[in-house]
Amino acid sequence: MADEPNPPATDKPAAERGLADLLADAFRLYRGHTRPILLICALLFVPAALVESCVASALLGPKLTAGSRADVAAQARAVEESGHALADAYEHQADPATIERLHHENQARLAEMSRLAAGPGRVTLWFLGVLATLVSTLVFGVVVPLIGGAITVAVADRTTGGSTGWVETWMLVVGRAGPLLSAIIPAAGLIAIGRVLWVIPGLVVAFCFVLVAPIAVFEGLKGAAALRRSVELVGADWLRIALLLAAFLGLIWAARVLADLVIPDGAVFLTQLMGDLLTLVVMPVPLIATALLYFDLRKRREGFSDDDLRAALASLRR
Repeated sequence: MADEPNPPATDKPAAERGLADLLADAFRLYRGHTRPILLICALLFVPAALVESCVASALLGPKLTAGSRADVAAQARAVEESGHALADAYEHQADPATIERLHHENQARLAEMSRLAAGPGRVTLWFLGVLATLVSTLVFGVVVPLIGGAITVAVADRTTGGSTGWVETWMLVVGRAGPLLSAIIPAAGLIAIGRVLWVIPGLVVAFCFVLVAPIAVFEGLKGAAALRRSVELVGADWLRIALLLAAFLGLIWAARVLADLVIPDGAVFLTQLMGDLLTLVVMPVPLIATALLYFDLRKRREGFSDDDLRAALASLRR
């Protein structure tokens, strides 16, 4: 009996891969190539984390220097005691040197209680908080997409059988630095502004521009064109992207909570740095999943094949 002819090719798109499948594949890739992937992320993320921790310590530290109620109460008792001692010195006609010493001590304790009770003004604290948020969002709003672009190159290389090292991966990204930065910087600015405006607008902007990095690297689009393309692709598959973004934010939140539990209150620099370093360990998984989702989305919508992916990688090496 003769073999049946192959069925004719159709334009039916590839089946959609669920978020669980993408995350599982991302974890397998991360586990199989942990060292180069971590080095790709750490090259920019660690310096950014140090900068963000220094800025947070400088700007948010004043919020924690204002005394607690217990501190203020203790200082008030000390003021009362020094006041009684001064009154007794006057009553018993102590020598002028003793009265002068007790007077200075009482004034110093009054000044310290005033400082603990007041701390920086509310407007000052609000401004410092806003400034810290803006700086942090701008720094990571630029650094994380750059890392995402490098991770996308690494994922494309590994899924097509390559073994490009982490240094060469970054060199390939540098070749597309122009398109990347022209899209990432305005996106980071919009996200920062949105985050200051009650957080949710910033999340919406971040959601719309989550695919900017792979688009700039693999499609070569710049600025507004890359941003529009990201909005288009996100709109075509918003549910999976929203779930992936939620998973990313959940990992960051968990890292921050763990850092708060480990580091004592008041150590702003260490708390921020520990949270960022814990984030560094887990962030490759959602970044790899984002790259896989981008390729899967293009494959289903545009027939983007493995040969097309190899061609795109080859164009980056020229």
